[in-house]
Amino acid sequence: MQRDHIDRFLEQLGNPPELNLDLETEGIVDRVNVINKRMKREMEATLAEHRLSHGEWQVLANLYHGGAPYCSSPGELSSELELSSGAMTNRIDRLEKRGYVRRHPDPTDRRGVQVELTPEGRQAWEATASTQGRKEALIASVLSEREKTQLNGLLRKLVLALETRDG
Repeated sequence: MQRDHIDRFLEQLGNPPELNLDLETEGIVDRVNVINKRMKREMEATLAEHRLSHGEWQVLANLYHGGAPYCSSPGELSSELELSSGAMTNRIDRLEKRGYVRRHPDPTDRRGVQVELTPEGRQAWEATASTQGRKEALIASVLSEREKTQLNGLLRKLVLALETRDG
């Protein structure tokens, strides 16, 4: 089996009894962290190619995944993305200037506003998602379909344990 830099690090670390480490667990955590960092860098590069911040992309994604008519109130978006109303207003303002969203009166609440994903905004979100999807597929291409299924099952087990522990 090939060795990676995590194997070399763990070998150098040894297993001092005072640390009480499970080196297999350390290897899992370190490898997940390496993959996470690289995926974040890839996402940042994708968003930079499309001149979007991660926060702006999240707003577009939220509207997109809401389905037709691709609308939401600023308050719902703030709640969904766990942002203050001021932060959400700033994001919506930036996206509106680029033509990716538009505000219009809420037909069910005359004091309310709806934020709608424009065709340009939908196209921007789809382009970034497509670009990122290709990058992720390239990374996962070293795994067979069986290995992908197996890895997904193991990662799901870890996520479910964390979700259960955190309530």
